[in-house]
Amino acid sequence: MRRQTVILFALLTACSARPVDSDCDGMCQPAGPRFPGVGECKEGVCTPTYAACSAMVDISTCAEACEAQGSSCAANGCGGFTYQIFYDMEFCEDPVAYGVELEGECDDPIDWQVNEAVKCCCEQE
Repeated sequence: MRRQTVILFALLTACSARPVDSDCDGMCQPAGPRFPGVGECKEGVCTPTYAACSAMVDISTCAEACEAQGSSCAANGCGGFTYQIFYDMEFCEDPVAYGVELEGECDDPIDWQVNEAVKCCCEQE
């Protein structure tokens, strides 16, 4: 009886499991519910996502920001945007906060205005 229960449980679990590539074995870093499709698994590959925050004093382009984090920039690859800009690093690092999204090329200078931090759209490698 115990063996049958284990087999039945395994079959039920397998039938209710998400598709194999739905999370690329947990390797993707989704950007969250506000950014559908950003950083998610598509056909077994992680889409670009917003990387960790970078400070204005450290970088001037998203190409530099992504390279410093071991990746490459994805121009307009995060829902049509290249970066999110934030007033300061504390706000940028807040997991529930989000910045103003801007389009642009990876080598374009970041339009800092009065802001000091940025999350650039980078490839997940």
